[in-house]
Amino acid sequence: MNNRAESLQQIWQALHRGNKFFIAGHLNPDGDSLGCTLTMTSLLERLGKTVYAYAAPAIGDDLTFLPGLDKVHVGVLPQRPDFDTVILLECSDRQRGGDLETILQAAKTLINIDHHLVSDAYGHINHIDSTASSTAEIVFQLFEESGEESLLPTPQEATCLYTGLVTDTGRFVHSNTTAEALRVASALVALGADVQQINQIIYFTKSYIALKLLGRALEKMEMRFDNKYSQIILTKRDFETFGATPAQTQGIVSQPTMIPGVEVSALIKEETDKVSVNLRSRGTVDVSSIAQQFGGGGHARAAGFKVTDKTVTEVTDALAEAVQKVVQTVE
Repeated sequence: MNNRAESLQQIWQALHRGNKFFIAGHLNPDGDSLGCTLTMTSLLERLGKTVYAYAAPAIGDDLTFLPGLDKVHVGVLPQRPDFDTVILLECSDRQRGGDLETILQAAKTLINIDHHLVSDAYGHINHIDSTASSTAEIVFQLFEESGEESLLPTPQEATCLYTGLVTDTGRFVHSNTTAEALRVASALVALGADVQQINQIIYFTKSYIALKLLGRALEKMEMRFDNKYSQIILTKRDFETFGATPAQTQGIVSQPTMIPGVEVSALIKEETDKVSVNLRSRGTVDVSSIAQQFGGGGHARAAGFKVTDKTVTEVTDALAEAVQKVVQTVE
């Protein structure tokens, strides 16, 4: 048995052994993190377990259609950390899920499932597969590892997992679109994933506020370093002007990468208590290595970080310096 299969089996043993579970993804969950949280919650409930599903705010409007979302405690932590098993999904370190340390320390078993290239093995059981397109791909493999047809994803679970898969691969465009990712996608469609609804809501529906914010972002787009670097800065005033939140910026950072010659795109957001940065690469530059310089991480083509002790101007300048060193070597 290879190491991956062995850790999946260990997870199944922990799922059967445990009785009271706490499940969370990373802060401001995306389709992969939230989709996996909902799927694992549903699976455990089918196994007769008690589950407390948690998501740290905020959840984007485009994900509110996901089945089972009403079972997730958004921004509300349990009063007592008396869980025998904790599952963290797509959290490359134990802090990425939020202020959960009391809960993590009290758990007899901590399960870490992640697909980031740089990820800490902080769990009692760790399944970290950087070759996987998404955590959703790993969770589907977990279902298959059970060997029981009755435990394969329900149509609702398949919808959640397909959402994670399609968003993390950028509609099967990014370099993480592997043969395995497409196999899993096909299997999820066969199991009843509502592909039409997912595509319509995530990719063809935007609120008036989100579109106005997109317009402001494109208006503020700047090109630097021989047009190899594009940066967009959204300030607190920008968000206030439209009554928008940082959660309504999905997809903005990818827009400049459509411009020929752009190697790196950055969306810099000034929030109430931090400056958050999203990075995208056309493919030549590994933006995860840039994010790591600021305490963040991610993937080669999609990464990010947050800074709490610097102004938006300081972050912008430091980031530009780091990006310049990389893009100036690109022909």
